[in-house]
Amino acid sequence: MEANMLLGLAAILTLVVISGVLWHLVWRPYTVTRWFARQGIRGPPYRFVVGSLLEMKRMLVAERANFTLDTGCHDYTSLISPFFRRWVSDYGQTFLYWLGPIPAICSTDIEMVQQVLGDRSDLFQKDYLNPSLEVIFGKGVGFVNGDDWKRHRKVVYQVFNHENLKSLSAMTSEGTQKMIQQWCIQIENGERHQAEINVRLDLEELTMGLIERVVFGNNKYKEAREAFLTGKELQKLAAYAFSDPPVPGFRYLPTRRNRRSWKLEKMMKSKIMKIIEARLADNTVNGDDLLGLMLQACRRDAEVLSTEEIIAECVTFSAAGHETISNTLTWGMFLLSIYPQWQEKIREEVLREWPDGEEVPSIDILGKQKLLYVFILETLRLYSTLPFLLRKTTSDTMVANINVPKGTMILFPVAMIHRDKKLWGLDADEFNPMRFENGILRAANHPQALLAFSHGPRVCAGKSHAMVEMQTVMAMILRKFSFSLSSKYVHMPTNFVSLAPKYGLPLIVKKLPSGPKNVM
Repeated sequence: MEANMLLGLAAILTLVVISGVLWHLVWRPYTVTRWFARQGIRGPPYRFVVGSLLEMKRMLVAERANFTLDTGCHDYTSLISPFFRRWVSDYGQTFLYWLGPIPAICSTDIEMVQQVLGDRSDLFQKDYLNPSLEVIFGKGVGFVNGDDWKRHRKVVYQVFNHENLKSLSAMTSEGTQKMIQQWCIQIENGERHQAEINVRLDLEELTMGLIERVVFGNNKYKEAREAFLTGKELQKLAAYAFSDPPVPGFRYLPTRRNRRSWKLEKMMKSKIMKIIEARLADNTVNGDDLLGLMLQACRRDAEVLSTEEIIAECVTFSAAGHETISNTLTWGMFLLSIYPQWQEKIREEVLREWPDGEEVPSIDILGKQKLLYVFILETLRLYSTLPFLLRKTTSDTMVANINVPKGTMILFPVAMIHRDKKLWGLDADEFNPMRFENGILRAANHPQALLAFSHGPRVCAGKSHAMVEMQTVMAMILRKFSFSLSSKYVHMPTNFVSLAPKYGLPLIVKKLPSGPKNVM
């Protein structure tokens, strides 16, 4: 009797599991497809289990195999997202596709952007397109949702107050000066008073050192640099994870790469924990660095942030604040090297507005660098380091006159929106910093069209920090050097977690003649 009961229970349990799997992998995709089709939203057909992922991978491999991009061509969207280009052409600016069995809406509709990121942002939450990215970027203020986001924001945003921005300029100048000295030595040891330098590597090292100080302060903890380097290796593993089989739960399987990722994640968190323990043991919780601010807040109220959340914030800021800024600076150097007239115009402005006696470009000096500012905006438009923004519906909701069911991913292809001729004009594919001369609204006929820092309540917390850092570095380089593109450069933008030149950025760098305006 008992055996029969157990067999019956096992049969029922098996039936429930099979029914759940069939609902998730077959019936739900079918009903969601019909749901959107009745609203005029179509897309590539759903394939069992894999959805659209294999088709996306196939198009990506085929495009990269046959792709060549001229140095002066800034429309690389066919290289990083050929599937979106194809599906926008086939199905319109808003279409349905599938992340495995998960429905996803991709849209270039700026009104949908405004609602999802701005007006109705409380109905959507941040999510990871690739779960492996959570290991890299952590669950800090940029990625938590709801009340957790408000709680994190209250503490974390203090690091970006006006006084800290002032000290950031001095900190950035100090780090940039060390890089400049290294370049001068390379030029002196080179031929014809010049040197070929892969500036991407140096800019990565520079921004890594700067964000290290922003997060952990001036204390020289070896664990801080070790945590950064561990994070870099995790980034590489996460990039490879995009090609994993689209099988639910695959990241939990003990594959060789997954085991390595788990080990690195544990190492990174343990190193940050050692820094926290050292700060507490030395009673050095005060300070205007991120970790110091969080420890002070927890001393006042132990429930503000848990230790795990403090570690997550350190991970988030270390990854996001380093990679995005270094890549934007790299693309800026690339653009100035192929548009020498703009390099000269901005240099003239820097030399004119930066007094000889000032070794550090203050916030006031940076505020006068109008051409440099619009140039950075145009760099962010053409080479936004995050080509996509992603949200997930928390309930059935209406957005841009489309009824979207709970659990649907909504993705905005930033690189495509930044090239939309309806927004930016017929020259949208061209380099033209003066489009921002009268502000973003005049540049694009819509205030939310520039999405390099996202938009709305969840706009990037470090936006002002990033702009000050980028302006300072560019001003100091232009004040000291001229540069041009090396013949070794290959124009191959690649979305390796963030947009970067696949083979680096080798430049021919020359030191400017010494003179009253060029003395550091």
